[in-house]
Amino acid sequence: MTEEKFVYLCEDSMEGIFSAVYKAFEEHHGHRRNRLMINTEGFNRELFCEYRVVDTDYEKAVKVADTIQKRISVQAYEFVQKAAVSCRSEKADAIYRFIIEGLSVGNRVMSHLTAPFMQTMFELERYTNHEARFWVEFLRFEELENGMLFARINPKNKILPYLAGHFSDRFSGEDWIIADTVHKYVLIHQKNQGCIYASMDEVDLDELTLYYSEEERDLQKLWKLFVDTIAVKERVNKNLQRQMLPLRYRKYMKEFTSEQKD
Repeated sequence: MTEEKFVYLCEDSMEGIFSAVYKAFEEHHGHRRNRLMINTEGFNRELFCEYRVVDTDYEKAVKVADTIQKRISVQAYEFVQKAAVSCRSEKADAIYRFIIEGLSVGNRVMSHLTAPFMQTMFELERYTNHEARFWVEFLRFEELENGMLFARINPKNKILPYLAGHFSDRFSGEDWIIADTVHKYVLIHQKNQGCIYASMDEVDLDELTLYYSEEERDLQKLWKLFVDTIAVKERVNKNLQRQMLPLRYRKYMKEFTSEQKD
C-alpha cells in the first residue's frame, strides 16, 4: 500500500517557510513523509499526497529562527536567510531538510557537502550572492529635485537587504532610496543613520514619475552623448556587451533606454 505524503504549501518568504517548518514538526507525520512547497498558482498535484496550506505565523517563525541560531549556529541561520530570498521554488524543502539535519548534528551540517539538500542550499546561496554582487556594480543612483538619491533595480532574488551594507558605507552622508520594482520593497537610508527595509505593495515602483534635479538632467544628457560619441559603430560587439552586462540589468540605465525600445 502506498504511504500517504503530506505537502505543506507556504508563502514565498522566510517567515512563510519557517511557519511551514514549525507545522511539519508539530504534526509528527515523520519527516520522510513530509515535503515543503512554495504555494504558487497552477502547480502540478501528485497522487497520494495531502496538500495543506500553511498561513504565515510570525510568532512561530521567530521560534524557528531562534532554534536555528541556538541549536545549530548563527552561521547556519545566515546561510538559511540567503537561501530563503532565492527565487527558486525548491528552496522551501531544502531549508526544511537542512534544519532537520542541523538539529541532529548541530553546525556540522555545514560540512555535509554531499547531501542533496546541501547541494541545493549552496546553489541557492551562490545564486543570491552572485546577483547581489552584480547589483552592487550596476546600480545607478539619480538625484531628484529634493536632493535625494533614488535607484531602481529589477532582481530575480530578494537581494535588497544585502545591498544595505555596501551603499550605507559608500553614501553614509546622503539620503537615498533603492527600490526593488519586482518584489515591491524599498531600502531607505537617512543621512548618517541606518537603513529601513519596507514593503511597498500598493505602489507600482516601475511607473513612478521622477522629477530630477537640473544637474541630474544635464548629467544624463552628457552621459548619453559621451556613450554615443565614444562608440565605434564598426567595432560594436552586441554579444560581448550582453556577456559583460546582461540585458536584464540595463532596464534603468539611461544609455540603453533607446536600445530597449527598439
